[in-house]
Amino acid sequence: MEVLLDTSLLLPTLGIEVERADKILKKLRDYELYYSDFSILECLWVVNSLKRKGKFDRDSFETGIRSIFECYAKAEINAEIILRAFEIYEVGHKDIIDCILYSIALRYNMKFASIDSELKKFIKNNNLKYVFFE
Repeated sequence: MEVLLDTSLLLPTLGIEVERADKILKKLRDYELYYSDFSILECLWVVNSLKRKGKFDRDSFETGIRSIFECYAKAEINAEIILRAFEIYEVGHKDIIDCILYSIALRYNMKFASIDSELKKFIKNNNLKYVFFE
């Protein structure tokens, strides 16, 4: 099974602790894992914020980012994915990155591993296909 990782599940690879992430990551050991460039961008925003606060470990970041690029497959995007994400955004989920990641998983028939309960609730409440890894 192919599983797209949400940004919050990439952060631990960079040495950034995320509550509840370890529990999900342990379940994913036997699956083919994917990342998106949009998640890398979000990771950089988090890293930049931590760096400004003096809570940045450059060695962990460098090792982790190399690991992501070497060990995980990259989920490609196309116009269809972006248009679907924009539709979801217009329906009311106001995190465009979430919308893009969900649309990637949907387009490629992947499971989407995320700890984002708000996004999961939004998907259910709007009768969209539930693709989340449980």
